[in-house]
Amino acid sequence: MNFPKSPRPSSPYSLSSSSSSPSYIPPHRTQVHPRMISLYTSSSTHPNPNPHKPHAAKCLLFLFAFLFFTAPFLFYIFFTALQIHSSPKFTDSRPASFALALRAGPHALRLSIFHFLGPGMGLLAAAHSAAAVPGFAAPPDALRRAVAELVRFAKGRVPRQEWGNAVVRLAVSEELEELGAEEAEKVLECCRQALRVSGFLFKDEWARVVSGEEQGISSWVAVNYALGKLGREPQETTGIVELGGASLQVTSAKLNSDLGQSSRTIRLSGVTYNLYTWSLPQLGQ
Repeated sequence: MNFPKSPRPSSPYSLSSSSSSPSYIPPHRTQVHPRMISLYTSSSTHPNPNPHKPHAAKCLLFLFAFLFFTAPFLFYIFFTALQIHSSPKFTDSRPASFALALRAGPHALRLSIFHFLGPGMGLLAAAHSAAAVPGFAAPPDALRRAVAELVRFAKGRVPRQEWGNAVVRLAVSEELEELGAEEAEKVLECCRQALRVSGFLFKDEWARVVSGEEQGISSWVAVNYALGKLGREPQETTGIVELGGASLQVTSAKLNSDLGQSSRTIRLSGVTYNLYTWSLPQLGQ
């Protein structure tokens, strides 16, 4: 008699396709050979559908941290640098400045406006000049009006924003001393009153009587600057003879510093000059 063959039970060590049937019960790990545990575990677990997801999350976290912490710091640095760059200390480089030189004689006043172009660019000597009458021999009111006239002339040539930085100095020739100490002080005070309210940079001690030696040295500097000889060796400079109203001045540079009583050592354009000047009274014009 032939009996129907019963289905052969599957071995617990075999992995067949029946594991996909609904009635399939996977064996316990204790029933699986140790060598098959890794294979069984890998086949029974579900693969990660998105293996790059943790990496993307880290990138997003890093980007968020950068925007939250670093971006405000960079903005602060940029804003601070912008404020410093736009501050007046950097924008107002002051490429130019002005100086006013007033010279007072007995019969006239003369004004020279010097325009300094900037560091390393030199100056534009006597960019503007003017004269006014009378001089210090006139009554105080007339002298004050003459000074005010030259101040108005200077304000028309110097930019308004530079008035407070433009130095004005008054040099009165030594002929003023012939009027006596009291009269000389009255003349100086009259000029100071007009210059105090001029709007330019002025101090009382900047209005004074200059000696013949000072006039000679100033003229020597002016002449050698005009000739382009400042900065050269002393023997290459030019001596000057100036015929003033009350005296005659002779000024020259010497090679050694063993000079007489009427001497001055100055340093200009990186060169030291030993100047000797003679002032000869009563030989003026």
